[in-house]
Amino acid sequence: MKRLLPLTLCVVLFAACNTNPPEPKGTTVTFTETDELFPNPERGLFSQSYFTSADLTSHANATVINSLRSSANYLTLYLHSYYLTDYMESDIPQEFLDRLETNMNALREGGGKVVLRFSYKFSMDTKDKPFNATPEWIHKHMDQVAPYIQKHADVIYCVQCGWLGSWGEWYYTDNGYRMNATKQEDLEMRWEVLEHMLRVVPEDRQVGLRIPAYKRNYLKMRGDSLSTPLTAEEAHKPTAKARICGHNDCFVSSSNDVGTYSGAQDRDFWAEDSKYTIMGGETCEKAYQSNGENALSEMKKFHWSYLNRDYRESVTGMWRSDGTMDIILHRIGYRLALDKIIVTPKPAVGQKLDVYCVLHNSGFAAPMNPRDVELILVNANDPTKKFVYQQDVDPRFWLPEEEHRFTLTCTPEQAGQYKVYLNLPDPYESLHNDPRYSIRLANENCWDETTGYNYLTTVTVE
Repeated sequence: MKRLLPLTLCVVLFAACNTNPPEPKGTTVTFTETDELFPNPERGLFSQSYFTSADLTSHANATVINSLRSSANYLTLYLHSYYLTDYMESDIPQEFLDRLETNMNALREGGGKVVLRFSYKFSMDTKDKPFNATPEWIHKHMDQVAPYIQKHADVIYCVQCGWLGSWGEWYYTDNGYRMNATKQEDLEMRWEVLEHMLRVVPEDRQVGLRIPAYKRNYLKMRGDSLSTPLTAEEAHKPTAKARICGHNDCFVSSSNDVGTYSGAQDRDFWAEDSKYTIMGGETCEKAYQSNGENALSEMKKFHWSYLNRDYRESVTGMWRSDGTMDIILHRIGYRLALDKIIVTPKPAVGQKLDVYCVLHNSGFAAPMNPRDVELILVNANDPTKKFVYQQDVDPRFWLPEEEHRFTLTCTPEQAGQYKVYLNLPDPYESLHNDPRYSIRLANENCWDETTGYNYLTTVTVE
C-alpha cells in the first residue's frame, strides 16, 4: 500500500518551469555541481535476467543486487524476462509464481527496481512455433501474475507489455494473432492484451510497447484520430494515453532501428511523447548509426532513461572504448543539480520559512514515476528533533536541459539551530525511509547516504 501522508501546516508555492517568478529577498546559498558518478533510483543501465519454465531454481540475489549499486555501472535497474514456454496450454504452476515473489523480495532487499516482461518463446525460428499462447491462455496467465505485480508495485519501474510473439515483442506472432496485423479485428485482439495489462499493472506504473506505431494505432482506434503525443496537461494521469510508454530494442541499429520506425511521424511522436513517458531498451546490431555521437543525440531526442549494459556487446563495447558510455552513465535518465537557494532571513517560530530553489536537469529525461518532495529540518544539537514537511511539487515535470524554480515552505515549530534538507524519497511506505530509493542531487557536499537527504543549509529559528 502507498504511504498516506499526514497533513502538515506547510503551504507550497510552486512555479511552473516555463514561468519564472521574481526572486525573493533572503540569504542566498550557491551550490557546486559534481561530475561524480553515483547510483540513483529508476534510471541508468540495467542488467537482464531470464527466468524460464525449464529451470525453476534460478532466482535473483539480494546481495548481488546491492553490490552492483557500487560497481562501475552503478546499477539500480534490472530487466526480468519470464518465459512461460511449458505453460502455453496450462496454468502457471505455483512454483513458478513463488519464484516471481522471491525475485521481487530480493529486489527490495537489494535496493533495485525491475522492468518486467512476460512471454513464451526465446526464438523466431519457425520450428519453435507457436510463438505465443492462444488468447484464452494469455488472459488467464495475466490474471495469475496480476496479484504479484500489484503486491510488488513498489519495486517495479515499468512493465513491458509482452505476451505476444518472440521475446514478447509483438512481431513474430501466431496462435490466433496475425504477425502483420492491419485489419481492425486483428488489431483489436492486440489492444485487448494491452488493456488487460493496463488493468493488471497499478495506475502509477507505465506499460511499454515495442514501437511507436502500436501506441499511435491504439490511440486512433480509441478515439484520438490524430494520435497526438502527450501534452503536459495530459501527462502523469491514470489514463491509457499517459501510461503507455515505449521500449526500443534495436536502438541506433539501422536507419530505422530495424523496423522500429516506419517514418518521420513515428519519430516525431516518440520524441514528444517520451517527455512524459518512460523510454529505454537496448541495441541489437552494430551499424553506421551506432556511432557515439548519433547515439547520444538519439538518447537526448527520445529522453532515454534506461539501457541494457550488455546487449549488444559490439555496440556497448565500442561506446566504452570511445568514451560515449561515460557520458551515457552521467546523463541517462535524470541528473538533477541545485544552482542556488534563497532562504528566509531570520525565520521565527510560527512564521513561514521559505526555501526558494533554482535547479537544473542535465540528464536526458525527467524522473518518470511518482516521487515525494520533502523539506526536512533536523535540530543541529539534537538530531532526534526532526520535522518533515511534505511539499506539493512534482519532479516528473523537471524536464531535461531546463531551469526549474520552486519554493519549499514550512512553519517551524520550535526554536533552535536546524540543518535544512531536501528529500526526494519513494512514495511507497515500504521504500520511503530507505536511502537507496531517494534521489541524490548532483552537487558537492550535499548527500547524506545514511538518510538519503540532500543538505541545503543551516538556519537558526528564533
